[in-house]
Amino acid sequence: MAKRDINEDIVRFSLVNLTDGYRLKDFKCSIIEYQEFLIEHALNFQNMNISRTYLLIDKSSADIVAYMSLVSDSIRLNDTEREEQFPEYIRFGSFPSIKIGKLAVDEGYRDVYRGIGSLMIELARGIDAEVNESVACEFITVDADVENDRHLLDFYLKNSFVLNESYPHGATRKQISMRMNIFNEVDDEAQEETA
Repeated sequence: MAKRDINEDIVRFSLVNLTDGYRLKDFKCSIIEYQEFLIEHALNFQNMNISRTYLLIDKSSADIVAYMSLVSDSIRLNDTEREEQFPEYIRFGSFPSIKIGKLAVDEGYRDVYRGIGSLMIELARGIDAEVNESVACEFITVDADVENDRHLLDFYLKNSFVLNESYPHGATRKQISMRMNIFNEVDDEAQEETA
């Protein structure tokens, strides 16, 4: 059976803040570390203001379809990257960002729907835009966990992320630093090239 695009049933789902009461132990993920983080650490990290976790909930069953944990971050840009993004007089060493610390999709929903991870990135973009109402934040960053999923690099490239040239990456890296400029159409072109 072909997977359905999650956007076809979007009204069925809701993004909520992690609180007590959700059935975290029912969430099943192919990467055990991500499953354990949600069950054992996410609420504590949130209570300590280390990260904020958002759950994509199936409103009809209260199942957790996916989750993401976001943290404050900053990113270094090399001279070339900075010149491509900002006017010449902007000479900061680093720039504010929100990092996707964890993003995982429940295996059962992954078998039924396609596009859940991309939807979560779009929701993170919306959160970043809301943050910009109070505090400037140009980028979303991620350390693509290619050790646990070798397809993540392509997934993030498809979703408008680019490699951070100021951070080492190569065949021996377990994580690859990437960024998305949520306001710059230049990064949107990368999605078209990798789609």
